Amino acid sequence: MKSTFPIRAVLVGLAWIIFQSATASYIHGNSLGQLIANHLPLGGLFFLTLLVLIVNPLIHKINALMVFSVSELVIIWIMISAASAVPGYGMMEFLFPVLVGPLQNATPQNQWKEVLLPHLPDWSYISDLQAVTTFFQGESSVPWSVWTIPAAFWLSTSLVLSVIVICWSVLIRRQWVEQERYPFPLVQIPKMVVTPASGKIFNHFLRNRLLWVGLLAAIGIHLLRGLHRYDPSIPYVQISYSFAPLITEKPWIALVQGWPLWGRIYLAVIGVTYFLQLDVSFSLWFFFLFYKLQEVGILAFSIRDISTQQQVMGADFVLIGFLTWMGRRHLQSVFLAVTGSVRSSAQDSQLMSYRLALAGIIVGGITFVALFGSAGMSLLVAIVFLILLLGLATITCWMVANAGMLLVNVGLAPFSLLTTFFGSRPIGRTNLTLLAFDRSVQSHWSSESLMPYAMQGLRLSDQVDRHQRKLIPLMLVSILIAISTAYVCSLKFIYHQGATSLEGWVYNSFGFRGLTQAYTAIQNPYDPSLSGIISAGVGGIWTGFLLFMRQRFLWWPFHPIGYIVGITYAPCHLWFSTLLGWTIKILLLKFFGVGAYRRLQPLFLGLILGEYFMSAFWIFVGLFTRVSYWGLPH
Repeated sequence: MKSTFPIRAVLVGLAWIIFQSATASYIHGNSLGQLIANHLPLGGLFFLTLLVLIVNPLIHKINALMVFSVSELVIIWIMISAASAVPGYGMMEFLFPVLVGPLQNATPQNQWKEVLLPHLPDWSYISDLQAVTTFFQGESSVPWSVWTIPAAFWLSTSLVLSVIVICWSVLIRRQWVEQERYPFPLVQIPKMVVTPASGKIFNHFLRNRLLWVGLLAAIGIHLLRGLHRYDPSIPYVQISYSFAPLITEKPWIALVQGWPLWGRIYLAVIGVTYFLQLDVSFSLWFFFLFYKLQEVGILAFSIRDISTQQQVMGADFVLIGFLTWMGRRHLQSVFLAVTGSVRSSAQDSQLMSYRLALAGIIVGGITFVALFGSAGMSLLVAIVFLILLLGLATITCWMVANAGMLLVNVGLAPFSLLTTFFGSRPIGRTNLTLLAFDRSVQSHWSSESLMPYAMQGLRLSDQVDRHQRKLIPLMLVSILIAISTAYVCSLKFIYHQGATSLEGWVYNSFGFRGLTQAYTAIQNPYDPSLSGIISAGVGGIWTGFLLFMRQRFLWWPFHPIGYIVGITYAPCHLWFSTLLGWTIKILLLKFFGVGAYRRLQPLFLGLILGEYFMSAFWIFVGLFTRVSYWGLPH
């Protein structure tokens, strides 16, 4: 009789999670590439492709009944996806430089020891000067005892927030999947890879010749690019172009300043865009250029009261209100089911009872507030901080669920939002210092946030047969294993090499930038920013208009997501490839019809798989050769 517990899938998933968590920070820290990279995790998709294209066919030759089933492959994918939020930007990579930052950057000139450090408990950062010095210079052994309490505190806040986010995902899953019917474009990639093969080695997607055309084309391009790094005589394939040399006059020079106007070609982004709704893909590139043209106008007319960055803040607020309004009936039914006022037919029982999910949010919220209260944060600010972090995660997940965005940078940081609307004086020095102790420590940085990983995993839960109830515990176990592995391995390699030899913007910037904001706010208190409030108001009004038009008129061509994304690092990287993917799709539909669009889907899936496979391949080669490779948006 077959076991009711998917033990083989769990062990295989945990094996890759341990490897990924042990190496991801080392790879990025040494500028070899990035193993997680984005919300379609590179390491995870590489491993899934390896299982489907190589491991399963080999097992099939020995015993066809022993191949990994669709249910097992999905369980492995969900576990790896959840764990992908840990070793990189999502949680662990910024933890170490932030904890050594207060003492490392404190000098007699900047007076941090007198102005900032009194507002931080000694146990909340690395207060041992010798441990900080050897962190940067290198040391044969790790001072584990010095790190235990500070790391335990901040990792506890991250883990509690992870529980809250997963429980929140369970509560809103039915609304997003069944009521709103969000497309979850990135989910379609692993879903097509693991589609049942009807007794054959490969399913109909993987047997399609067009998939192999796209796969080999992507492999060929990245093979040449990778080999060129080893032998410059091999032709170099250019995929990134700057518009700066073409634009040198005011006010048009604003197009290439700030977040510059680059044309970056990512085959994976073109492939994902092919599966998007046309209004979504159009809006993503259109509104990026719209923001850039705003900056031209701001420079031309010397406008000081409107900021493109702060418009996104207002847009995010309106989006949160809109999502709450749209989900009000579902949330009401959840509340009635939890309180027993109605029968529990609305329960998402195949994953977790709503009662248990709500209890997880409440207990997690109380624990989170208590943890920050123990560090000196006031009750009100701690509650607002938690709400804002949950809002950040929800906005990030909404963008990924609707637009399949590989990268997301939400323009809503708790410190900047509170100081923009209230100024620095009423918030208080301790609160300012803790808020500016960099939000990256609280995990779920928006480019590798847990909530999109978790929600996309739950979207695939119908592929897991009778094991849905095991998914949430498996996610949490995966996160715990990833935290333990990444913590030990990261500290070992950092102390062995010395942080001064590692990725500079991570190990120098994140221990300094946040606390500099707090220092400025404490030393030179300021009032609410009128220009910031006006800009946020403009962003909120414009977002409300876009949401209203989309809800009322089917012909409306603009999706509000393009405006809400704003002008940040993510659209700067993605807009050009999104434009290419949108152009290809709209021309194909116009001249050849829906049938041709469907027939060519495997081609674009091949582009995604090929670019991912080769990006991971060159990174693993770089582990031995020390030659870097950056093949994906990161």
